[in-house]
Amino acid sequence: MKISELLKEKATISFEVFPPKSKEGDISSIYYTIEELAKLDPDFISVTYGAGGSSKGKTVEIASVIKNKYQIESVAHLSCITSTKEDILTECRALKEHNVDNILSLRGDYPVGEEEKYRGMDLEFHYASELNGFIRENFGESFCLSGACYPEVHQEADCFRDDLEALKKKVDAGAEYLITQIFFDNSYYYRLVKEARKIGITVPILAGIMPVTNAKSLLRTAKLCGCSIPFQLSTMIETYYNYPEAMKEIGINYAAHQIIDLITNGVDGIHIYTMNKPEIAQRIFGNIPTVLKELNHD
Repeated sequence: MKISELLKEKATISFEVFPPKSKEGDISSIYYTIEELAKLDPDFISVTYGAGGSSKGKTVEIASVIKNKYQIESVAHLSCITSTKEDILTECRALKEHNVDNILSLRGDYPVGEEEKYRGMDLEFHYASELNGFIRENFGESFCLSGACYPEVHQEADCFRDDLEALKKKVDAGAEYLITQIFFDNSYYYRLVKEARKIGITVPILAGIMPVTNAKSLLRTAKLCGCSIPFQLSTMIETYYNYPEAMKEIGINYAAHQIIDLITNGVDGIHIYTMNKPEIAQRIFGNIPTVLKELNHD
C-alpha cells in the first residue's frame, strides 16, 4: 500500500532504521531491531540509504524483509547527488521486484572526505526535485514519493522563505508527503506547517522525532542537523551530563512529551528515528500507550 493512501485515512506512526555498518556487510543484526519494532504495530518503517549510496544494496534487502516477511509497509530512502540516471533506474527496478512501493527521495550527501571530488564533477542530479521528476518520468505513479523538510531551515538555505520555495519545488515534482528532520522545539514544526500551507504545500507533513538518550550524541546530533536545543532541555543536559541512566530517562520522556503535544495539536504523523535501538521506542510506547493508540488507530 502506498503511504499517501494510508495518510488519507489516518495519522501515522512510523520508524526509521539504518543498515548496520560493517566491513563484512553482514546485516543480520538489523533483523532483531525489525522484529522488536514490528511488535509495536507501526504503519511503516523507513530504511536509510547511506551517504553517497554507501548502503543502497542493503536498503533494498531490508525494505524487502519489512514488506514481505513482516507485512509492514516499507519506505526505501533513495539519494541522488552521487548517482547516475542508470543507478536510479536500477535501484527503482529492484524495489519494484521486491514489492516496495514507497520511496523517500533525497538529494543526499557526498561521501565523507570526497566532497571536493564530487563538486568538481558534472553530476546528473543536484536536487531531490530532479530525482522526483526522473522517477515520475520513468515509472509514472508506480511509486509513492516523499521528501524531507527542515523545521529550522536547511543549513545551505539563505533563509526560511528560500527553504520553503525549494520545498514547494520538491512537492510540485511529485512528493506526496514530507518527513521533517529532527527538532526539539515543537514550535518550529508548527511554524513550518503554517507557512507551508500559505504557499500552497498541502501534502501531509510528518514530525520526525529522535529520542536522544546520550548527552554527547545529543549535542553532536543537534550540531550536525542544525537544530537548536531549547533552554529547558539544555538545562537538563547540563545537570545530568555525567549521569547516563538519567540522560536516557530524560531523552525518552522528552520525546514522549513532544509526541503528546504534537498529537494534541493534530499532527499528520509521528516518525521516530530509532537509531536501531528498539528498546527506546518500546519505552516511549510504554510511557504513553493510550495517546499513541489514539493516533495509530483513528
